[in-house]
Amino acid sequence: MSTKSTSKNPLLLSLLALIAGGAIGYGVGMKVEQNSSAPSLQACQQQLQSQTDQLQHSTEQYQALVTKNEQQQQQLTQATTELATMTALAEKQKKDFAKQLASLAQKKQQLSVSQQKLEVTKKKLNTEVVKLKTTTNKQQVVIDKSQQYFKRQAEMKANVEATQAQIVELTKTTKGFKKTCDEFKSGNSWNWVSQKDCDNYEQQLGLLKTQQATLVSQQQALTAINKEIGNKEISKK
Repeated sequence: MSTKSTSKNPLLLSLLALIAGGAIGYGVGMKVEQNSSAPSLQACQQQLQSQTDQLQHSTEQYQALVTKNEQQQQQLTQATTELATMTALAEKQKKDFAKQLASLAQKKQQLSVSQQKLEVTKKKLNTEVVKLKTTTNKQQVVIDKSQQYFKRQAEMKANVEATQAQIVELTKTTKGFKKTCDEFKSGNSWNWVSQKDCDNYEQQLGLLKTQQATLVSQQQALTAINKEIGNKEISKK
C-alpha cells in the first residue's frame, strides 16, 4: 500500500488502529485467563482470526478501490489531455477560420473594386464604340459621295472625249461640204456640185456648233466635279 493511497483514506488507518488495539487487549486478557479457562482462550483466538479475516477483506476492498481510483485518475488525466488538445485544435481552427473570413472579405472587396473599374471601362468602351460607329458612318457617307463624284467624273470624261471625237469627225465632214458648196457658188467648178452640197454644209455646220456647245457644257460640268472632288480631298486632310 502506497503512502499516497494511505493519506487519502484516514478512515482505514483508524480502522487498523482499532483492530490492533483490540488484538492487544485480547492478548492481555488471554494471559490473565489462561490459567482459568481454556475454552475462553480458544474463543478469543477464533474471534481474533475472524477480525483478522475481516481486516484482510477490508484491505482487499480498499486496494481494489485504490486501483479503481488510480484508473479513473488516469482516465481523467487522459481525458483532460485530450480535451486540452481538442481545445487547442479548436482555437487553431477558429483562428484559421477567422483568417479565411478576413481573406474572403478582402477578396470580395477587391472583386467589388474590379467590377466597378470594369463597369467604368465598359462605359468608356461603349462611348468609344458609339463614336467609332458615328465616325465610320460619316466616313462611309463621304466614301459613298466620293464614289458618286468619281463615277460622275469618269462618265463626264467619257462624254467629253466622245463629244470631242464627234467634233473632229464633224469638222472634217463640214470642211468637205464647205469646199463643194464654195465651188457651187463660184459657178466655174469642173466637179459635179449642187445646192444640195450647200444644204449639207449648213446641216453639218449646225451639228458641229451643237456638239461644240455640248462640249463646252460638258467641260464646265467636269470642271465643277473636279473642283468638288478637290474640296473633299482637302477636307479629309
